[in-house]
Amino acid sequence: MYDRILVPTDGSEAAAIATEEAVELAELNDAELHVLYVIEPIPLGKFAAGAEPASAEWDDVVDEQRTEGEDATASVAALADDHDVDVVEAIEHGQPNEQILGYADEHGIDAIVMGTHGRSGAGRLVVGSVTEKVVRKSDVPVLTIRKS
Repeated sequence: MYDRILVPTDGSEAAAIATEEAVELAELNDAELHVLYVIEPIPLGKFAAGAEPASAEWDDVVDEQRTEGEDATASVAALADDHDVDVVEAIEHGQPNEQILGYADEHGIDAIVMGTHGRSGAGRLVVGSVTEKVVRKSDVPVLTIRKS
């Protein structure tokens, strides 16, 4: 039924719960699991108001985000490996919902599994969650996993 399943992760507890479901679904369908971490544009609030960050500061922030992404995708890959599920790890830059949908299109993803609340939690509800945007615009089924 599913050959390629995408599980976006941000390293949050909600993403970890969705990952468990995605791995099980991939195992049941003998599917390849794609794990995607999206590095969002650097928030200017990380630096003092009015201060122009030095290039080294920008590089440090980007390096920190890349390390977080590598850790998050490696964690999913380890769980998948425990279940003999093939994994493709990816880190992209941009708006999470756009990158998730674009990745799904580019890689022939058959289903997306994601948590209902990531790192930003309730605060993101004001502008609309990443999951909600993906559900509304996805051409493939999206399985949403609610954190208990």
